[in-house]
Amino acid sequence: MKSLQDLQRNWEGFARSDPLWSICADPQKRDNKWNRDEFFATGRKEIATVLEHLGSLGLRPGEGCPALDFGCGVGRLTRAMAACFSPCYGVDISPTMISLAREFNRDLPGCNFLLNEKDRLVGFANNYFGFIYTSIVLQHIGEPYNRGYLRELIRLLRPGGALVFQIPDRLRATASARLRTALALRSRLLRLLHPGKNYVMEMHCISESSVCDLVQKEGARVVDVRLTNSTDPAFSGDLRYLEQEPQWGYVSKQYCVTKPAPS
Repeated sequence: MKSLQDLQRNWEGFARSDPLWSICADPQKRDNKWNRDEFFATGRKEIATVLEHLGSLGLRPGEGCPALDFGCGVGRLTRAMAACFSPCYGVDISPTMISLAREFNRDLPGCNFLLNEKDRLVGFANNYFGFIYTSIVLQHIGEPYNRGYLRELIRLLRPGGALVFQIPDRLRATASARLRTALALRSRLLRLLHPGKNYVMEMHCISESSVCDLVQKEGARVVDVRLTNSTDPAFSGDLRYLEQEPQWGYVSKQYCVTKPAPS
């Protein structure tokens, strides 16, 4: 996408056509076949997996501290985070996604959903959030916006908290595997969800070395990097950590970032 307006227009198309599938693109759930309870259950499982992993690293963002879900969609993860953190904020560029998030989560007053149409996360003070999470979001945002949002998330992270984000490192493929990847993405992700409208899920990568350089320049530190299954074309919200890179396709990495107290 050349601009944030293009990005917004694209995701508005998904939100109006097949919002849950556009977030968890299980091929069997296309055409609004997701059951809402099953969909939100994937969010609870994912957040539990992430928090358990943080605990294994000795990182335990304080219960009750504010948390942020960047690129929240309809609140799949925000809702799960609200069981551990308060208040919880979900931000998204799509007005329809935000409207649906408010509707689906109206039973949880601790969940707050905000439309963000800017290249900065305005309205939040520095060092405000104890836990920040974003997954299968930055991979759909091109440069320079994805790097700019990463800087913003670091700005918002409080010392002692944890920022966890996912983005592909690169596309790993031989010539034949590149063809298989292209066909898989075309058949499962890059679909026309509305007649006459080209809504596409672009994929963007940032190398691990570039991520670490960016984080360091912002005064923070990468404390953990894990391979995940998040870029599987059939990803259905079942987050798993991988022991080795896939033989072909996008190499998804999850980063955990912390920030020292100001000197």
